[in-house]
Amino acid sequence: MKRTRRPQGFLFALAAATLLIAGGGALGCDGGGGSVAVPSANLAKGGVYVAYNHKFKECSAGCDQLQKGDLILEANGSPVSTRADLRASVLLTGQPVKLKVFRPSNQQTLDVTFTSTPSAGLPPIPDAPPLFLVGAANLDKAPDWARRNLFGHASPSIMLSNANGGILDGRQLFGSKHMLVFWDWGTREEQAQAVEILKVLQLAQGDLKAANVNLLFTHITFPSNNRQAAMNDGQLRDFQAQNGDASKPPLPLFRFPNATEYNAAREIGLEGATPYIQYLRSPPAIVLLDEGGIVRWHSEGIQPLPAGSPIPTPTQYTIIEAIKFAQEKL
Repeated sequence: MKRTRRPQGFLFALAAATLLIAGGGALGCDGGGGSVAVPSANLAKGGVYVAYNHKFKECSAGCDQLQKGDLILEANGSPVSTRADLRASVLLTGQPVKLKVFRPSNQQTLDVTFTSTPSAGLPPIPDAPPLFLVGAANLDKAPDWARRNLFGHASPSIMLSNANGGILDGRQLFGSKHMLVFWDWGTREEQAQAVEILKVLQLAQGDLKAANVNLLFTHITFPSNNRQAAMNDGQLRDFQAQNGDASKPPLPLFRFPNATEYNAAREIGLEGATPYIQYLRSPPAIVLLDEGGIVRWHSEGIQPLPAGSPIPTPTQYTIIEAIKFAQEKL
């Protein structure tokens, strides 16, 4: 029987270290509200959620009848509820598959005959599917405050520079779980939040690694920042050295490339050309990707501390909730 990892060890370590972490408890500008992408009502029928449809040429039938937000309920008469139920050996054989599909936008049920083979249209991903999918029940696990604009998307285009050298593009994120924490230093409040999150993530990164979640602590300039220039690699490393816990391993540091480094050919992802930066509004922004490349969590700002919470500050509560989700539900 599969065992579920639990975060108590991390939380106990966090409680013991609370006095070492400076409080950054003020709420960010999006902490208490914001729109909800993909509400639970749109997932209530269950099945498998269509996050993106590439309509590759290898899809000879059915792709033109499917759209983002559709719920695939059956394949050849059998109920489906997870991405594995529609794996390539079921859906991409080149043989017709009869799908029953529910469309929440108009409450219609459709019968779609789908025929496709894998595509070479997303290099370097071999055998890419035309449809990026996620089980509706799995997608519905996120709280409303973690369903901002990116939620339910296939991972958009991105190009990141590693502070220790190297470039990472969005398609390299496909196939494994990732936690991307986008932060900024435009105000004193944002700087304090970034320091607090850095220290919490240092405590948690071992547990995240054990849960096969890759962590990317990523500095970007948000639209609200007209005060501070973006950090370079040396400044990023200095920020961690000065504010992190030297007794614990450093976090993997990333940033958006500067004008000299930027290469449009490397800013790629699983959807169209729209990049991450167009979806990010308020720091800190936390994005969790599952191994199928689907955004299962997108929160922005700092959440209010619930009544009776044992967590000492809103900043710690926000990042801990994301960590727990990454460990247990991603």
